[in-house]
Amino acid sequence: MFKRAVGRRREMALAGAGLVVAVSGVFAMADTDDGRSDDFSGKSSGPYFNPQLRDWADGMCESTASLRALRADSVKQAERLREKAGEPASERESGSASTYLLSASEALDGLSRDFGAVDSLTRLPDTERLRAGYLREIDRVRPEVRELSDADGLAGLSARERIGRAERVTSLVAAIKDPSPSWAELVQTDGLFESASNSPGCMAIRQAERERSEPAPPPLPAADGTSVAACADGACEVRVTEPVTHIKVRELTLDVDRKETKVTVRHSYPSGGAVRVNLSGEGARGTFGRGGGTTVTVELKGMNKGNAVLRITSSS
Repeated sequence: MFKRAVGRRREMALAGAGLVVAVSGVFAMADTDDGRSDDFSGKSSGPYFNPQLRDWADGMCESTASLRALRADSVKQAERLREKAGEPASERESGSASTYLLSASEALDGLSRDFGAVDSLTRLPDTERLRAGYLREIDRVRPEVRELSDADGLAGLSARERIGRAERVTSLVAAIKDPSPSWAELVQTDGLFESASNSPGCMAIRQAERERSEPAPPPLPAADGTSVAACADGACEVRVTEPVTHIKVRELTLDVDRKETKVTVRHSYPSGGAVRVNLSGEGARGTFGRGGGTTVTVELKGMNKGNAVLRITSSS
């Protein structure tokens, strides 16, 4: 259901024009006055997700998310440059500035293509106004950013000059204005746009942004920290943070695949074959090795979103 209703007058106007209206969060087709269905919505006797409105919303959500990401990256770059202001320009800072310049120019080119590819819906004027507004602002700053980021031009510049160019580009990105009302404002005030923002693509983008904004979980304590080299002698307690980690335990090598809800440990034998164990709860264990040789036991001591602590022991 809508948090804010479309409004009877708005709904009647849309229906009279043969446009889709939202019914319980599902895009449904409204008939025109002459009994024919609207051209872009196709024909259907029941509720359905209108493909064109869905695709438009997916494209708008993806493009505006990319713009937000560029702005956020530029804010961080501007903060780094301010922190270094007054210090001698180092080659490291110069290299970071050059990398930012090139990535910002490429991002703006991509945004121009993305917004340009978002199809407007001719019977919903706000869709074209939004697309054109964002595209106009991006293309307004893009030529100067491209000139400042030109690789050949950067080659002959001093470190301070490169940093100065990066400072200018961060200000240009910050100056990109949203149309008024923006996509976000329309989602908040117009039921049709709110419903469109619940398209599968939009929901996936919001979920990804929420996950990125969540603070990183604190590292779990481990006697040997993240030093997997401590396991070489056959006994250790290590914190695994990478998605894939290779741990040498005496003459055995363990491949550790860490996910958010489980750890998979795998050992491949030189003669062929492999053993794989899934550890999905605190205290879960797996044993590797063969009779007459080294036997290795791996116990999951604890885990959270970014860490897994393994206690590894061995015997002969």
